[in-house]
Amino acid sequence: MMRLFSRRQMLAGLAASALTLAAVATAGPAFAAETEVAALFTQSVSQGNWDPGGYAAFRAMATKYGYKSSYVEDATYEKAPAILRQLAGRGVKMIICHSSGYAAAIKEVAPSFPDTQFVLYSYAGSTDGIKNYTAWSVDWDQYGYVVGALAAAASKNGHVAVIAAEPIPSTKRSIEFMERGAKALKPDVKFDTLYTGSFTDVAKAKEVSVGAIARGADFLIPSADTADAGTQQAAEEEQVFTMGAYIDQSKAFPEAIVASTVLNFAKAYDQMGAMLKAGTLGDQIFPMTLANDGWTLSRPFHHVDPAVESTVFALMAKVAKNEIDIAK
Repeated sequence: MMRLFSRRQMLAGLAASALTLAAVATAGPAFAAETEVAALFTQSVSQGNWDPGGYAAFRAMATKYGYKSSYVEDATYEKAPAILRQLAGRGVKMIICHSSGYAAAIKEVAPSFPDTQFVLYSYAGSTDGIKNYTAWSVDWDQYGYVVGALAAAASKNGHVAVIAAEPIPSTKRSIEFMERGAKALKPDVKFDTLYTGSFTDVAKAKEVSVGAIARGADFLIPSADTADAGTQQAAEEEQVFTMGAYIDQSKAFPEAIVASTVLNFAKAYDQMGAMLKAGTLGDQIFPMTLANDGWTLSRPFHHVDPAVESTVFALMAKVAKNEIDIAK
């Protein structure tokens, strides 16, 4: 449901957003002295597993290409249109939105600021022909399929549960394919999807996870960003399996994590910076896949028979070569 804001509330929101802007890199060659880039993150860039990876890649890109840079933490999807207008209005040349949930805000705002390039990292089905909108889209179909297969292969009970936050586009899509991948490997696997309603509520994710374990799930797939820690804590304490998401988290939960998905944030963000400099951004979607090193799984696997790792990586190789129709 759309919320309506009074003029006073909107001005207060803009002021708060302005206060959260933080400079992260100002030095650079003369050609880029007035080229500013910015990024929006849904949560803190120092907590969780999704935003820290993107933030590190953003900083590295800004430093490499000599761009002045700033970022906004805790930029909710609801506030995103106002934040994007504020940044574009002050002349920021490229604004990167680090979540598929920002897609609607980009499509709303970008046409009004043709001199600013709007970039999305995560998932985009279309740019709607908007000339200053570019996306780096993780192949969440592949991602989900492989993660589901990993969970099914590692599960001893044949019962997998996904603990997710909200049904945003990338989450819904990846979970659909997680179930496909799990059932492709073990047709009789039981597969549950549970939503907590929050990307930050660690306690809620843990509570829901403990409930799933009590019902027989012995492999938990975390899909709630910062709140994933609750799922991983529950798995560690209840002695079942889980995984790391987006970055290698095996050291954080050594008794429960079998493997981690590792997204190649650095590659995508470097391409963004290079294309801004070259003037080649706009109305394009770049897929991040297994075949082009867009993401992978950490290895070696832990706590499972070596055959599980061999099976999963053999599957990944086939998926990368399109030798398996994952949509079936």
